[in-house]
Amino acid sequence: MHKLIVIVVGLAAAVLSACGPNGLADRPPAASSSVTTQQITALAEQVFPKTSDQPAYGVCGADLNFSACPYTDRLKARLTQQRETLLRAQNLSTTREITGEVTSADAGIAHVKLFQGRQAMDLYVVREGNTLLVDDEICAGRKDTSIYAKFVACDAAP
Repeated sequence: MHKLIVIVVGLAAAVLSACGPNGLADRPPAASSSVTTQQITALAEQVFPKTSDQPAYGVCGADLNFSACPYTDRLKARLTQQRETLLRAQNLSTTREITGEVTSADAGIAHVKLFQGRQAMDLYVVREGNTLLVDDEICAGRKDTSIYAKFVACDAAP
């Protein structure tokens, strides 16, 4: 019996010596799969890209073909039905300011200002599988202006 206790104690000591100071194995922290503000900003830059032929910013799907746009299927269907884009304007903007906000591990909001700040909108970003996509757009701070509600220009008075 005494021999068994010595073996168990020796085995326990060997296991603990392979662990860190807290008795836990030293291993790198798990990589975070949470949405980041940089990812949200990069996604919004795809939605409102710089045009190559002039110093201005357009919108993905300007020709009403949304197949290559980083939008959810639900948003693509709504824009196709409405025959509208997320720009909510006819002209291109010469300015674009984007900031990202993380709202959960799998979602966020891209705050976008165009036309020298006269048009401000929020893009609601969600994760579908391993991909971030835009699922909705509202005029900044005005939830009643969802792209799924009655279409309004974001520079219109509430």
